[in-house]
Amino acid sequence: MSIHNCRDNFLGMDFKKLFKRLDFWIQGYNHEAVEEGGLVLHNQEIWLLGQIALVVASVDLDLAQTKDVDAKSHLGYPAYIEFERLLAKNGLYLDAHSSEIWMPEETEYEVFYRGKSLVVYLPKPDYVLLSKAKMAPDKNKSLILEYLATKPSHLFFSLARKYSLSLEVFLDR
Repeated sequence: MSIHNCRDNFLGMDFKKLFKRLDFWIQGYNHEAVEEGGLVLHNQEIWLLGQIALVVASVDLDLAQTKDVDAKSHLGYPAYIEFERLLAKNGLYLDAHSSEIWMPEETEYEVFYRGKSLVVYLPKPDYVLLSKAKMAPDKNKSLILEYLATKPSHLFFSLARKYSLSLEVFLDR
């Protein structure tokens, strides 16, 4: 499951293009802020999480289409509002409960997009799948079963042991 061949289209949306637009908007905002003596938005960051992270990572699993985007961010308020606007323009919305998503403490993230004013990170899929299995096993049973049938990574099994995830729960019929 490599995130380097990311899915370009989900609900007609090119995520790299969306983040490029947000980055360009932040640059314009900062240019105006400098001219007007206002505050500049520095080091803007977004971490994609949950189902949308799996979609963007193009995992080869049957993923339910969702309209909510789970993400944690370090965005100044104006950039946050613009991010919400860009998502809405594409029929999506930023999930207000994203900050409640549990991820393993050692979760590894890769850079999905790096612009002049914005960096977007994507967790490696094994960490997202573990999170979904541990925190909402009933809701994600079919997804985890499908993943278990595909030759899961050693990392996933190691994480399952570390976080006391009983995989038998998914195998019971």
